[in-house]
Amino acid sequence: MGRAQAAAAVVRRLNAAVKSRRLYEKGHTLRAQTVNALHVAVMAYHERFGSFVLETHRNGLIIEGRPFEGGESVDALALMLYSVAVWQLVMLPGITEDELAEAMDIVTLDRETILNEGGFTALLEKHNLYHVRVFEMHPGESDVGQISLELLLQMLDGSLSLQDRAMILSLLRGGPEQAQRLLKVIFERTRQAFPNAEGAELARHMYEALSMLDRLIVDAPHGESQHLFKELATAVAEVDDPKRTDLHAAILNRAAGDLSARALLVAMTSEQIARMVIPCLETGAMTDPAEQVMKGLPFDPQKARETLALVSTQTGRSIDIPPALEELRMPEGVRNIRQDLTDFQVTNEAVAVSEDDVRALVNELHLEEIPVLRDQSLTLVNLVLIDPDEREVEATLEVLTPAVERLFQHGEYELVGIILQRLESAAADRTPKSRRVQTALNGLLTAIPSHVTSKDVAQWTDDQPLLMCLKLVGKSAAVALAQALSAERDLSRRQLIAAILSKLGEDIVDSLTPYLKDANPEVVRTVVRILAQLPSQKGLVVLRGFAKHPDAHVRKEMVSALASVTSPAAQTVLVSFLQDPDLEIREAAFSHLRPDTLRQTQQVLISMVQSPELAGRHVFKMRLIRTLADINAAEAIPILRRIGSPFKLRKRDREVARIAREAVARLTGRGSSAAQAPKRMVS
Repeated sequence: MGRAQAAAAVVRRLNAAVKSRRLYEKGHTLRAQTVNALHVAVMAYHERFGSFVLETHRNGLIIEGRPFEGGESVDALALMLYSVAVWQLVMLPGITEDELAEAMDIVTLDRETILNEGGFTALLEKHNLYHVRVFEMHPGESDVGQISLELLLQMLDGSLSLQDRAMILSLLRGGPEQAQRLLKVIFERTRQAFPNAEGAELARHMYEALSMLDRLIVDAPHGESQHLFKELATAVAEVDDPKRTDLHAAILNRAAGDLSARALLVAMTSEQIARMVIPCLETGAMTDPAEQVMKGLPFDPQKARETLALVSTQTGRSIDIPPALEELRMPEGVRNIRQDLTDFQVTNEAVAVSEDDVRALVNELHLEEIPVLRDQSLTLVNLVLIDPDEREVEATLEVLTPAVERLFQHGEYELVGIILQRLESAAADRTPKSRRVQTALNGLLTAIPSHVTSKDVAQWTDDQPLLMCLKLVGKSAAVALAQALSAERDLSRRQLIAAILSKLGEDIVDSLTPYLKDANPEVVRTVVRILAQLPSQKGLVVLRGFAKHPDAHVRKEMVSALASVTSPAAQTVLVSFLQDPDLEIREAAFSHLRPDTLRQTQQVLISMVQSPELAGRHVFKMRLIRTLADINAAEAIPILRRIGSPFKLRKRDREVARIAREAVARLTGRGSSAAQAPKRMVS
């Protein structure tokens, strides 16, 4: 059952539990039965997907960021929860049936009783219900509820419509409380978008959502952008979220080099920054607050001094403020701002540069020289990283790609590795330009076989510069080269790509596994050969897994591919196919096993020879019997004697029995003279 189906089951059980409390008196058996059914459904959901989050609106329920279609009955449940101001109902893993029963009693109270008791949070704490959370709705909350999971993904992709941009900015204009509620919804949607993320990884995704809000504010009218920044900064500093410390640590650690994080610190007060720093110190997420605060506030040393003084006073820690502030300098390149502005004068005089002038300047650069090529490549890759314009990035990549290929040709592998790493990080970002960067990265990686030969690759050691360069982007290289391997039709070039892949280690296993089902048997054999020859066990585990593949054609192709690999590892994998449900696959795997492997698997062979399924495969059965005699499998004598019974009706069974008797004679030493005679082969 998928996530949506499991969530739907929980909603229906929840609906029944709420209705039973509205319709029946306390102590009625149906009340207990509905809670029990709800607990079973919630436990099943928790086991597979973690916390269950239900969001209510006036006209329906939201599950996993999408409307839930449940009919009039579920709509009535949504309206009931909405009427008592329940915005989100969260059930955490570990909840007991008794806790659920008490939670249902609280949720079904009337609004006045809930308010008199101090609200849902106070009631839950009073009854020690720590596995249930209720987020209450406040004035303006219904607008915040418009932030759906789909809207969050569009915001991360930078594809929001003008109406959605205006809606989010209007929420930020609603004051600090509204901004905090907006952040809570965005962080909850982030958890839904990345359900397996925890700790620092989850904080990174939360920060990415924050940085996209920063982009929206930058696009706001100039007169109100600073005000909106302050509203957002206040909400970030005071937001009530279980991962707030991880989020604050991410902001403080990034402020030195990330404009979004720095803008938040600039918009905060010293007290707000100190309240972020202190919990990070207590949890160990930060060790040297002076460095982060100084680098995050390079243009405001007074605020840095005040913040560090507050942290020192409230924590009792001795922070060496004066020496730290002595290190606080204006960024390199900024000397005397007033003098710089005086020297830089803007006039109305037009600047005209002809194409001939540009060509002359380019010719003077001597771009073929390695030092110039190195500087040019680094400058271009940095432009790719910082330029948000997708078309500009594409134009930059068109110049960068041939430059990197020339670096390949000149053996500048260390610099090439740095460039590939930066391109990989840019391709991993969820931005419009990432697809174009990924295409360029794949093109550079698939061009590598053009710069080496099979003889070169065979001589590579672990410290070979080009190999070390490829391992810096191991997974990206594995994916790109695996795609090239599948598309390549030239046998010698395919072997070269396979040789490079085999040098990359375990990073290639996950990338090559899908190609074990390729329609081209030559590709399958090549992939099997690579995985079987890896020094680690990860490749063998994948190959053994295909012994249980549901498609018999895939298993047959796998056995055929393993036959072309002579390594002991391939023999080990072939043994796992001896128990295949398809007799033809079993026989094919048996045919490719070497004598030393057969000796190690004699118990499996003994089990096979007495299988009833071999009754119609007498030739295969005779081969098995002779093999048992060849490998001196004395433990098979009782089985062979039973098979060698002379009381057989069919001719082929009598032939099998004769072969079994000869095998027994050889195993017991009575067939020495027969053993010296030429063996009769069974075709």
